[in-house]
Amino acid sequence: MVKLDRKIKEAVGAIDNISKFEKLSKLKASYIEYDKFADSNLRQGYFCYNCIYWINVEGGKCILVKNEGYDVMGKESKIIAPHGCCAGYEPNYDKLEDTRKKEQNEKLTTDDVT
Repeated sequence: MVKLDRKIKEAVGAIDNISKFEKLSKLKASYIEYDKFADSNLRQGYFCYNCIYWINVEGGKCILVKNEGYDVMGKESKIIAPHGCCAGYEPNYDKLEDTRKKEQNEKLTTDDVT
């Protein structure tokens, strides 16, 4: 029972620490959203869709960047678009299609990079 209580307290503490994290505004994160890329293959390129911080919920959310506000081009939206990108981009190799040819033609995964 003591182990269970400790696990619950650790989980609550972790959630509390995450909730204290202040997200960046779109401007501070250098977020940009190009509408001409909305119909692109999002698995190829540096898009929010391929970022480890992007979550496909209610149109798109990010762990680092606030959903509402103006991007660097002055466009206002209430989501983090899958065809957007910011300075905090970190590739999710499990979603990203590597267009470079590898000798064995095998898919690059996040485990291969880390």
